[in-house]
Amino acid sequence: MKRDERFIFLIGQARNRLFTRLDQALIETAGVTAAQSGALYYLMANDGCLLSELSRALLLDKSAITGLIDRLESKGLVKRRATPADRRAINIFLTDAGRSAAMKCLGVTKRYNDAIKEGLSEDEVECFSRILQKIITRFS
Repeated sequence: MKRDERFIFLIGQARNRLFTRLDQALIETAGVTAAQSGALYYLMANDGCLLSELSRALLLDKSAITGLIDRLESKGLVKRRATPADRRAINIFLTDAGRSAAMKCLGVTKRYNDAIKEGLSEDEVECFSRILQKIITRFS
């Protein structure tokens, strides 16, 4: 295979192809997109967190996180509640349906993560992980 160092292009292509397929599989399995599943995963470990905390964790601005939560709430997967001490602050809670959807999504995400590693040696997986982490750190 010819060496291609158009890393921005290659990373973009890989991301687009992966998330197109992942979105399809998650929608078929649990009725949510990859971005929505990320919110569900975060809430599994941080149920009742502030909307602003979820926004920071997912690297989404206020309008994007509001829209994402609107869509999850309309599907019955999360509920919003005003914080008793400050009614301007909103806590986000998983519903039972949201927790169930998150669990279904975990299986799909694991299958896709395993597919990414398929055919790679342990050393290649470790190297790939280190490279991705360096990119993330460099551009944070």
